[in-house]
Amino acid sequence: MKKILFVLLTVVFLSAPAFSGVEFSEQYFEELAQSKNKIPEITVPAYERFELGNGLIVFLIENHELPVVEISGYIKGGRSHETPELAGITDFMIGMMSTGTANMSEQEMNEYKGLHGTYFGITSKRDYLQLSGNALIEDSDELISLMADILMNPDFKAPYYQRKMMELYQGLSMARTQDPSLLDMVFFAKLYGDHPYDFDTDIDLQTSAVQNITPEKLQQYYDETIAPNTTIIGIAGDFKNRDMKKKIKDAFSEWQNKGVTLPHQKIIPQEKNYGRVFIINKPDATQAKIVMGYDVYDNRYEKYVEHKIADMVYGSGSFECRLMDLLRVKKGYAYDARSSVSVNNLGGDYTVRTEVKPESAYNAYRGIIDEMRAIKDEVNPISAKELYKTVNFFNALLPKFYSDKTDIINDVMYNMEITRRGADWMNKYIAKYNNMTAGEAQLIFEKKSRPDDFITVILGQKDLIAPQFEEQGISVEIIEI
Repeated sequence: MKKILFVLLTVVFLSAPAFSGVEFSEQYFEELAQSKNKIPEITVPAYERFELGNGLIVFLIENHELPVVEISGYIKGGRSHETPELAGITDFMIGMMSTGTANMSEQEMNEYKGLHGTYFGITSKRDYLQLSGNALIEDSDELISLMADILMNPDFKAPYYQRKMMELYQGLSMARTQDPSLLDMVFFAKLYGDHPYDFDTDIDLQTSAVQNITPEKLQQYYDETIAPNTTIIGIAGDFKNRDMKKKIKDAFSEWQNKGVTLPHQKIIPQEKNYGRVFIINKPDATQAKIVMGYDVYDNRYEKYVEHKIADMVYGSGSFECRLMDLLRVKKGYAYDARSSVSVNNLGGDYTVRTEVKPESAYNAYRGIIDEMRAIKDEVNPISAKELYKTVNFFNALLPKFYSDKTDIINDVMYNMEITRRGADWMNKYIAKYNNMTAGEAQLIFEKKSRPDDFITVILGQKDLIAPQFEEQGISVEIIEI
C-alpha cells in the first residue's frame, strides 16, 4: 500500500536517480513552473516513540481515517554488510525469510496471508533493509505475529532453499542479457571498485558467489546482520497507542539483542578510471546507452541540498534543464537526458544518463561535458530565472509526496534513525532550497562539478562507436560480453 509518490520523493530528494522512470508532460511542467507556487510546510503528526529492552525502536501513530494498519521500518546495515565471497546474499536471505519460517512452511504462510488478508515484505538497500506491511485493523494481531515470525524465526534449511537457488541462477543468467543490467554492472564496478555498493549490480561477482550461499552461511549472515537493536518499526493505523504498544511488547520482547557491527568501509575513489571511456560491445544493439559519473560525498555533507537543486538546473530531466535543452531540443540526439546525485552512509555517486543513436555517441558525450563546463567556468552561469523555475516546480510537486500520515512518519523515522538528520528534516530541506540564490547555486555547482573526472560507459556496437572517440584522440577500452 506504499504509494508511488513516496518512492518518487525518496528518488528525487534523498539519494536515487532523479525522476527515474517518471514522465512529465511539457504542459504539466509549464503549469507548475509558471504559476507562483506556495512554499509548502509539512506538518508532522503526533507520534509516540519508544524502545524495548532489547533495543527495538518503535514509532506509533494513530490514524483513524481508515480501518487499516500499515507497517514501515528499517534494519540498519543492508547490502553494505556483504563481502565479495557472499555478494548477493542479502537479497537471497530476505527471500528465504519472506517465504516461510521455522514455524510456518511455505504453504502455511501463503494460506495464513490469504486467510487474514495480511502482507509483510522486506527489500534490500545499500545501507538498510526496508520493511513494509498492511492489513485491516481487525487482522492487526495476525499482521504483528507474521512480522515477528519472519524477523525472528528464519528457516534457511527449508525445502524451498533449492528452488530459491535455481531461481537465483536463472535471474542472474537473465540479467546478463539485459542492457541496463550490463551497463550498471560495468559502470559501478569502475566507479566503486571492490566496495559493497557495487555488489548488487555485479552480475559476474554474484554468479561466482552463489556456491558460497549455503544454509549455514545464511544463518551466520542473519546472526551478524539482523537484530532488534538495529531495527526500527513504524506502525500507523486505526488503533490506540497503548493497545498497540502491548502487542509489540508481547511479540518482540523475547527477540535477543546482538552485537551487530554496522559497516563503516568508506568508498575509495577509483581515480585510475577518471576520464576513461569504456565500451560494452553488443553487436545487436540499435542504440548507444550512456552512463557517465564519478564518486561524491556521503549523506552527511551539509550542502547536499544546495548541490542537488543547483544540479537540477543542469540535468533534472525536465524540459528546460540544460541537458534536455541541448541534447533533445537543440541537437535532437536524445529523447531523455538527466543527471542525479545519490548519497549514502558510506559515500555516493553522481551520474548522467542518456540514450542516442550510435553515430551520435561522441557528440552526446562531448555535449554533456561541455555543458557542465559552461556552468562551472561561468561561461553560461546559473541564472535567477532557471533557479526560480526549479524551486517553484518543487514547491508545487513536493506536497503530493506527503499525502498521508504514513508517508510523513516513514520519512521521520528515516531521518531520525538512519541519517540522523532530525525529525523535521523535510521542512529544513524546503527552507534550504527556497532560500538559495542563483549565486549560491552557481558556487556550489562550481565546487562539486568535475567534468574531467567522468567515468564513461557506453553500451552499443563498438564498430560504430569506438572510431568516433579514437578520431578525437580518446582511447577506449572495449569490453566484450
